[in-house]
Amino acid sequence: MIENTIGLMPVSELLGRCFFVPAYQRGYRWTERQVTDLLEDIYTFAKKTEKTPGEFYCLQPVVVKFDEEKNYYEVIDGQQRLTTIRILLVYLQKEHHHGQPLEKYYGKKLFKLVYETRPDLTLFLDNIIADETNIEFYHVYKSYDYISNWFAEKVQLGEMFYELCDTIIKTLVYNQKHNKQEGVVQVIWYEMHPGSTNAIDTFIRINLGKIPLTNAELIKALFLQERNFGSSEAARLMQLEIAQEWDNIENQLQDENFWWFLNRSGNSASSHIEFIFDIMQTDIVGENKELDKEIGNDKDRTFRFFSKLFGNEPDYEVIKANWDRVKEYFATFKKWFDNPKWYHYIGFLIYTGKTVEEILKLLNQKNILTKEDADRELIDTIKKEFEHLDWEKVDDEYHLKVTYKEGSELLKRFFLLFNLEYIVRKAGQENLVYRFPFKAFKTLKKKREENNWDIEHINAATDNQLEKWEDQKTWLLNAIEDVKEMPEPLQTTIRHFLSVANGEGFESLHEQVLLVSGETNMEEKLKHSLGNLTLLDAGTNRGYGNALFTSKRRIIIEKDKAGTFVPICTKHVFLKYFDGNPKATWTEDDVKAYRNALEDTMSVFLNPKPHENA
Repeated sequence: MIENTIGLMPVSELLGRCFFVPAYQRGYRWTERQVTDLLEDIYTFAKKTEKTPGEFYCLQPVVVKFDEEKNYYEVIDGQQRLTTIRILLVYLQKEHHHGQPLEKYYGKKLFKLVYETRPDLTLFLDNIIADETNIEFYHVYKSYDYISNWFAEKVQLGEMFYELCDTIIKTLVYNQKHNKQEGVVQVIWYEMHPGSTNAIDTFIRINLGKIPLTNAELIKALFLQERNFGSSEAARLMQLEIAQEWDNIENQLQDENFWWFLNRSGNSASSHIEFIFDIMQTDIVGENKELDKEIGNDKDRTFRFFSKLFGNEPDYEVIKANWDRVKEYFATFKKWFDNPKWYHYIGFLIYTGKTVEEILKLLNQKNILTKEDADRELIDTIKKEFEHLDWEKVDDEYHLKVTYKEGSELLKRFFLLFNLEYIVRKAGQENLVYRFPFKAFKTLKKKREENNWDIEHINAATDNQLEKWEDQKTWLLNAIEDVKEMPEPLQTTIRHFLSVANGEGFESLHEQVLLVSGETNMEEKLKHSLGNLTLLDAGTNRGYGNALFTSKRRIIIEKDKAGTFVPICTKHVFLKYFDGNPKATWTEDDVKAYRNALEDTMSVFLNPKPHENA
């Protein structure tokens, strides 16, 4: 029987060796908590007084298999720990030994990590810098930053930096014969015999026991087992092809614009491709109650589903058929993302509660044969959101019977869709290449506010009877800044009023400013109509209160310049795109022109407008 070996090995004995991280392994993903916990454990052990002879601190197992031909150890488990230790040694080499190699002081080089599908990471580990362009580089740099911050915090608490570094490094580079008072750090070293069972089988068995991996990472090991491909060079290339395609899909799903288009919330998991596996599992299991019961309902459900799908002896054809299906799901989502109509319509449906699985079923119906069929199906589905909205006759014209009193939830969906359809139409005219930023819309938060989007009255909802002194002061200061036609005597009177600060006489000043600005009180029904409403983040809306239109316009432009997300139609309302009137006022004519633009843009989702002579 072939025997594997298990024992303890000081970290110092890892120095100078080469470790190969194969394609089936997940990328480096240790969190700040994991990094600082490791540092604290090493620090606590190193500072411990009265250690017993030969005492050591032991890390979790490193499982490897030696390849004599290539002279490296294939890492089956433990690459996260190995990578973190190497990042720590790089930090100490740079900060403690001023960039001089470890070999100069301790006679051994840093151990080397070579990544099968991420070769650039090997060099990056020698020169770690801030880099957000590559997900692997980003996580390595973040760990380096966590380490740097940990040392800085210890120094702030009174540690001497040189002594701290010296203590930590000696626990890592000394062995039991040469450890002085620091002791040494060791790992549980499990080395599989070169002729033993498939390494990926061991990888899965180990990790299912302690469950540190996601379903996606375990499924990756299932897909990439060597026995699935055979031993020929062509088989090897097929294995690498799947590994590279996997990385490409994962990288695109890490794109936050893509992710937030498909989802209502973020994803803290390191592997986003699990999203596709979950959908595939749900799709295939369907109403199969027996299979549903077999795979269970815990967090490893999707992995068990794929394990059962592959069986005990999967061959390449089984692997290829299922991998092709994964690619088909991704290709479908990418097609949605790249089509301006589908991106905005599907994004709207997901925002309103539809699942990706439901949309897949919707668009996979037998009657959907062309893009036009899919367009129609999406529009018909969206129309159901607004099928109860009706028209009423106002001044011999029909307009939507929708007012502010309809309720914020319906209005928020209405104005969100207005923004989306506006973009779709502009894209169709080829004069606007733009995607609505679903991430910004879904993640915008105001402190202690669940309701982070408001339906804003463009012309103030009240008659501007501001009662609090601070509100009066803000309103008048904005008026002085924004009403360009304000005569000097009125400005002087306002400044005197503000200096007295007793609040008496505000009503008179308010009326004079309104008269000069051209802003008038509207008829109540028009004020609450669609033509006087728009979508605005709660922070901006509640921050400027009942300001004049011209002040709101300035504040929104400033917010937009500063990076606050302002929906495109809201921006265009305040820039006077819809009414053709360049004056910085908002009149009844502006309301009516904007209302017409709204109704025209949204007409595809509404019940037909009655004939004007009806």
